[in-house]
Amino acid sequence: MDTLTTTTTLTTSEAAAAGALLGGLLGTAIVAGIAVTILLIIAMWKLFKKAGEPGWKALIPIYNAYILFKIAGAKSWFWAYLLADVITIIDCFVASANGSIVTDASGNITEIKDLAFSLVVSFMAIFQLVCYIVLCAKLATAFKRGAGTAIGLFFLPNIFTLILAFGSAKYDKKVLKK
Repeated sequence: MDTLTTTTTLTTSEAAAAGALLGGLLGTAIVAGIAVTILLIIAMWKLFKKAGEPGWKALIPIYNAYILFKIAGAKSWFWAYLLADVITIIDCFVASANGSIVTDASGNITEIKDLAFSLVVSFMAIFQLVCYIVLCAKLATAFKRGAGTAIGLFFLPNIFTLILAFGSAKYDKKVLKK
């Protein structure tokens, strides 16, 4: 069987143009990513202020999640969510230490030999998903919104956070006590 092999060589100016194009695209993506991140931080800040919390709390990782669960009236769900994270991390360390996880030379997982590890990690992921669903539902309720907003917070959290923060939604702590 004959195979046809073709080779393409670029001139120096073509290679420079391709490099400039890729560099420009990468630079644009980085700037856009930073802009979106800043916008989402501002939205979380505003959301926290609407709920009567200081906006600076949106800047601290993990603590901002705790405050979000608190705003939603679901602090106990935050602790359950965090516990699931800790269990998953410990399970990964244990499985790695006892050889249940096999990696290649570059550190990529190639095989998992322990069914218990797989079950624990899978259960924790499902449990965290349930915690997140509860957060979305309670957060929508706290801002006097319905199931549509809860579903939006679940599937498009960044967009619906912007909507809650910059829209007409009003926080009502009394709704959570019902």
